[in-house]
Amino acid sequence: MKKNALLLFAVLLMPVLASAQGLVQAYIIDNDGAATNVRNAPNGKVVATLPTSEAFVVTLLDVKNGWWKIDSDVEQYGDDEKTITLNGSKTGYWIHQSLLMLATMGSNYTKLYKTPSTKGKLVFKGEKYLDFHPIGIKGKWVKVESVDGKYTGWGLSDHFCTNPLTTCP
Repeated sequence: MKKNALLLFAVLLMPVLASAQGLVQAYIIDNDGAATNVRNAPNGKVVATLPTSEAFVVTLLDVKNGWWKIDSDVEQYGDDEKTITLNGSKTGYWIHQSLLMLATMGSNYTKLYKTPSTKGKLVFKGEKYLDFHPIGIKGKWVKVESVDGKYTGWGLSDHFCTNPLTTCP
């Protein structure tokens, strides 16, 4: 009986593990000089702050009205690379999309489509480096809008640079 329960648990867990591998990440850009506020809900109470003197990468879980729910484990980059675990919220951790960034990798690698499919109409081909705000998510696809507002479309999440300290390959 224990073997069957363990096998059933493993089968049920497999899709969760597979989807975890396709998570979308972004880095934080907050240029106002103050710490980045992390809230307990969209536009909610501030439950944590991240210093703007450090570089951070977050995992995006869900989006609601321009606010991204992020994983509680935040990667800090720079002189002291480590994982910081946020705490203090029972409802999750949220950051506004205007503070989150993805970048193209150049050399025609990053492509944006009108729909989350390579069969959709091509709306951007990454000949140049551009920064994007994430605005939606669907599986391994992330909907982005360029900071200059010229381009909006869907791209594969692993075709964006999510490291704030490099331009990626």
